[in-house]
Amino acid sequence: MNRIPTAKEMSSHLSQLAASLYKEDVIESESLAHIEPVCVNLRKLGGVKSWQYTIDPSTPIYFVPIQGKKLKQMAPRVYLDVAVKPPKTDNEPPFSRLVTVIEVWDLAKKELHSRWHIDLANRLDECTYQAGPLFHLQGGGHQPQGDRSKDLKVSLPRFPTPPMELILTCELIIANFYPAQWERLKKERGWLELIQIAQRLCYAVYFQRVQNSLDAQHSLLSLLWV
Repeated sequence: MNRIPTAKEMSSHLSQLAASLYKEDVIESESLAHIEPVCVNLRKLGGVKSWQYTIDPSTPIYFVPIQGKKLKQMAPRVYLDVAVKPPKTDNEPPFSRLVTVIEVWDLAKKELHSRWHIDLANRLDECTYQAGPLFHLQGGGHQPQGDRSKDLKVSLPRFPTPPMELILTCELIIANFYPAQWERLKKERGWLELIQIAQRLCYAVYFQRVQNSLDAQHSLLSLLWV
């Protein structure tokens, strides 16, 4: 349970994230205004370890445009909905809600090019989840306020993946789309401390289950499935 930051600590971490990304010129200035209210609300909660925040689809984190091999101008954006609470046991993840969405936009055509989301499996009732890995990666899905006729018709497969909140998601985007900035960031002590905080929150239970599958000769997928 000590791996969960307090709400006030998380507010500070997200502020540091925003400052680092803006300093490296990988997010638009308006993204700072989208993160700030989240930080303010978390700060008001103080020392509690049950907290939640939302980056709304209408006010996402906008990354700066880049040129791709096939798209003249594209840009990622991120939005998410996360709720954290101390688990009853150490082998349970600390998330009660998690939906992290990554979109890549073709800016020249003003069209959504690709969409990925990392989800906590939907809870069907008090004891049952939808079939699949507890945390999973899916392509496609419905874009909020988008044209439902353009939704992908098949949501499978759901790939097992460790949970990722905003800090780790931003690192993933930077590593893929802004490698020069990532090379600088991953050498900075403050950035690495920020990543470690997020990794302890997200990865501890997940990779313990991975280790359990190796020690006990279980199918890893079966241990991650619900």
